[in-house]
Amino acid sequence: MTSPVVTTDYFVLLVALFLIVGVLATKFSTRMGVPALILFILVGMITGSDGLGIIYFDNVKQAQIIGILALVIILFEGGLHTKWSTVKPVAIPSISLATVGVLITSTVVAVAAKVILGVTWFEGFVFGAIVGSTDAAAVFAVLKGQNIRERLAATLEAESGTNDPMAVFLTISFINLISIDAVNYYTLIGSFFGR
Repeated sequence: MTSPVVTTDYFVLLVALFLIVGVLATKFSTRMGVPALILFILVGMITGSDGLGIIYFDNVKQAQIIGILALVIILFEGGLHTKWSTVKPVAIPSISLATVGVLITSTVVAVAAKVILGVTWFEGFVFGAIVGSTDAAAVFAVLKGQNIRERLAATLEAESGTNDPMAVFLTISFINLISIDAVNYYTLIGSFFGR
């Protein structure tokens, strides 16, 4: 993740600088009307190995741990700001979007992957399942402080927080269909309902 020789002082300084840049990015994002998430992505691109080279992303395990920790913090913070009283009335539309919507999006992406990339149908559906769900962290970050109607914002937040099970189910199912010769379709469908 970082260069081989990393001292504790360097690490603390780097984390402190990123926290300061994060606060400044949040301040500028509200003034410019741009979601802070976009500025965070730009900071990551600039400081990464293809930018200034401050951080080298060569250790996959460390990058995964840092990414998971950041995602947990973002989801926790987004969940704290989500009120049950605003989510309860939109539960049915958000669950419909989280299941049927992910399925439709996955199908559209699968058809595009089949036509553009020339992959098999199952491989196309793997592409579709991977990108079929919205990222809850991105939705929470983008909707924060924006002038969006409360019901629509609540629907999007609830959908983005609940669509991952459908995407995971589709991804695992299509990977099984590709890698295993004799797949029991009833078992796949039953696994969606927890059997």
